[in-house]
Amino acid sequence: MGFLLKIVLFGVAVYAAWKTFSRWKGLWDRFVGGPTAAPPPVPPSAPQAPPAPAPMASRRATVEDAVQCAGCGAYAAASVPFCSQCGRPLPQGRSGG
Repeated sequence: MGFLLKIVLFGVAVYAAWKTFSRWKGLWDRFVGGPTAAPPPVPPSAPQAPPAPAPMASRRATVEDAVQCAGCGAYAAASVPFCSQCGRPLPQGRSGG
């Protein structure tokens, strides 16, 4: 016999064995009862929502006066005594402009 014919006959035999097995298994399950199905998994509970952010009225922005340094031209807060760029003393009580 040819090789291709052997492959085809083997395929037919496997198909017939599978169909026979599935038919007998179906009959067995019908009379005896099939395996008990596991209950569906319980969905996880919804995650807790993060707390609501504070309203805008309770969060106040901190705004400070800025003074321009006469030496380097950088702006610094009016509350600091020296420029952070060049180290020169800043004029107190006067905003730059």
